[in-house]
This record gives sequence, C-alpha cells and structure tokens, in this order.
Amino acid sequence: MRPLKADMGVLDSVRETVSRYDMIKKGGRVIVCLSGGADSVCLLRVLNALADELNISLSAVHVNHCLRGEESDRDMRFCEELCGELNIPLTVSHVDVKGYCDKNGVSCEDGARQLRYGVFEEESRRLGGALIATAHNKGDSSETVLFNLTRGTGIKGLRGIPPVRDNIIRPLLGVTRKEIEEYLQSIGQDFVTDSTNLTENYSRNIIRHRVVPVLEGINMNLHEAVSRLSESAAEDEEYFDMLLRSVPHNEIFRYPPSVRKRYIRKMLSEAGAECSYERINILDGMMISGKNAKYDLKGNLFAVFNDGIMDILELHSHENLLFEKAIGISDDSEIIIPEFDKTVIIRRACNDIFRSEGNVQKKLTNSFVNCDKIQGVVTLRNKRDGDCIRFNNRGVTTKLKKHFNSLKLSKHERLSALVMEDEQGLIWCEYGGAAERVSPHPFTDNNRIVEILVRKTADNDYRNYK
Repeated sequence: MRPLKADMGVLDSVRETVSRYDMIKKGGRVIVCLSGGADSVCLLRVLNALADELNISLSAVHVNHCLRGEESDRDMRFCEELCGELNIPLTVSHVDVKGYCDKNGVSCEDGARQLRYGVFEEESRRLGGALIATAHNKGDSSETVLFNLTRGTGIKGLRGIPPVRDNIIRPLLGVTRKEIEEYLQSIGQDFVTDSTNLTENYSRNIIRHRVVPVLEGINMNLHEAVSRLSESAAEDEEYFDMLLRSVPHNEIFRYPPSVRKRYIRKMLSEAGAECSYERINILDGMMISGKNAKYDLKGNLFAVFNDGIMDILELHSHENLLFEKAIGISDDSEIIIPEFDKTVIIRRACNDIFRSEGNVQKKLTNSFVNCDKIQGVVTLRNKRDGDCIRFNNRGVTTKLKKHFNSLKLSKHERLSALVMEDEQGLIWCEYGGAAERVSPHPFTDNNRIVEILVRKTADNDYRNYK
C-alpha cells in the first residue's frame, strides 16, 4: 500500500533531522521515552518504521508518575499494549513524585521531570549507553523560546530545545503537532491524552493555549519563524563559545561586552554560582574598571579581580594561619599544602638547560636553585612579617611586603605566599623566585640544580607564581 503524503512528510523530516545532526550511529541502541501521548507514540512508530534503514535496536521506557490515579494506569496499559503489538521491548517504572517533591522542596512539574529523566538515564546505562529519544516537536521548541522570553533571556535562551544534548536526541524537532496528528491518523494509530495538558495550571500550558494561538493569528507559520530564529541563535552561540575558548584568560577584559559577559556567565556557571543579569553586569563593571577587588559570590567563593583579570577562588582567612615544614630539596618531590590549596613541585633541571640560555641571569633563574649553595635544613612556610630576600641583579635586599605591594598582590595572595629558608635566611619566595646567593651559574652541574614551581592543587598544569 502506498504511504500517504503526511506519512512520507514526517518520515522524511525525521530522516533529515537525524542525518543533519548525526543523531544515530549505525548499529546503535535507541530508547524511546513513551508516555502514550501523540508525540511519543509518533516517535515510536516513526523510529520503528525506520529501524531497518537506520540499523538501530529499538526499545521503550514508560514512567508512571502515579499522579492521576486510574488515568495514569490507563496510559501505562496503553503503552504496554502498543509495544506488545509492535514487538518492541518496554520497561515500566513507577515513581513517587509527591514524596520526592516534599523531600527536595521542588515543584511537582520539576520533580516529575527530574525523576523521569533519572529513569531514562538508568535505563540507558542498563542497555550499555543507549541513546535516549524524547518526543519534543517544533511547537515545544517555540513554546520554550516564548517561555524563556517571559522570564528574561539572552541568545542562549532563544535556541529553544537543542536537537542533541549529551546522549539525548530529539528526532521530531522538525515536525509540528499538526503533522504528528496527521501522521498518526494516516496509519490508523490512536493515542492517549494527559488531562493535565488541557488545564492552565502550568505556565507552559498558558503559553500553548492562549499565547500561541494569538501569535499564529498574526503569522500562521509561527513555529517555522521561531525555528529559524532558534537556528540562527544556536549558530551565534556556537561562534561565541568557540571565541571564548580561543581568547586568552588575561585578555578577556579587552573584548566587547558580548564576549566579556559570556565569559563571566560561563565562569559563574562552572563554579555553581548564581548567574543573574544584575550580578553579571556588576562583575563586568569590576572587570573593565581595572581595579583590584573581590566580589562575594557565596560562602568562601569570591570573584577576584587583578588589573582586569577575573578569577573565581575559594578564599579562606589566613590571618592567623601559620604553615611550616622541613623539607628535602635535592630530590624530585611534590609537597601538597591543603591549607592554601597549593602544591609545591621540586624537580631536577633538564640537561644543558643553562647552556642553551647562554646567560644564566635570565628569567629561568627565577625558579632555579643550586643545591650546593644551601646551608643546613630547608624550611617551607608561608610569609611572615619582616621577611626579606636579595633577588638576582637587584643589588639590594628587599622586604617581601614591599615586593608584593609592587606586584599589586591581594591580601589573600600575600598571606598565603610561600617561602623557603635555610640557616642563613630566605632562599626562594613565591611570586619572586630564588635568592641571589643560591642561584646557579652557567657552569653549575645540572645534577645539582632544581626547579621550584607552585600550582593550585586542583589544577592540572604547573603554574609559576613570579
């Protein structure tokens, strides 16, 4: 029997979406999130029709939220019968939405979604990392954009629902609800209706039942127009993400507001801090001022600014914290100092490192020490009042307080700055380097030279503090 036009339209749209976003690999496993409603039933039937063509293994999962009594059980039975007819494996899970919401202080809508996706992820893991296919359509994406606009959003919120997010795919995003219903009618497939979708108890339902019809009266191709907007916004956001990855951390403050604010939002998000419009504007103002300052984000978490460069740090008071430890300096070692979230790395210099430099009194000597010049036991500690050191080529002994002030170090950086001393005084300090009396010369045996570095314990890359 020749397929009807609506049938071919939906199948072609799904083919195009799957191909365009490279959603499904040949031989992959796909789980359909099946509620029994028109959208999810359509998704199940379409992917089942394309299963041989896509070379996929198909299964389904149904979550009974136990919120609508007999209606919830009716939906579950419908899904069981449908999957039985199509010979598609189905997993059914019951969840206690009310209990979860009471325990976690979330709304019924949010709680149901969190539990639902938890079941989907668990089923994906059980099946060896199967893809999770949800039935969001073009109208759902438009409603998401409108919902985001009402709450306030930037370009990111205009992207609507992403076609692919991690292991979640949405093959129906190119299809409207009208096309879905026409497709189901063309193949003689019925579906169930969730009575809560007909109420206006949720903001999304108000947008769907009241706002969208008014906008469709202005433009009958509303969903197509919003879809084009979302596609354009997604492309712009992708470009800005790529730009942020290429801009050096210490150059962000030189860029336009669109780049700076995205960078600030990204840092806040990664740190788990609030990303409000007002907060981002405040931090952006602090960044472009070029002043040294800090902004309290939450708890011990601060946004710290030094000459326009922003870092997010967990700062603790070091006013009365004293750290001191005797160490060996002639062998490779790593000394973790949890009090300051720092690791001191001591490592032998590479062969001929000074021979290639030609002049030992260059920047390399800032972190290199000649072990033969050390007198007695070496102690690693944090800076104390009155500490002094004589750096290379200075011709004068300098107080660390004055040196740190010249570097415009924050109070936190000064209090947690590390130094090393032997029986004759300081031989090295963080943010400065080695003292003149222990610095190597061009003819020093490389086996007696060590490099001293400091990094944040959580970082992967060594970080010189000079």
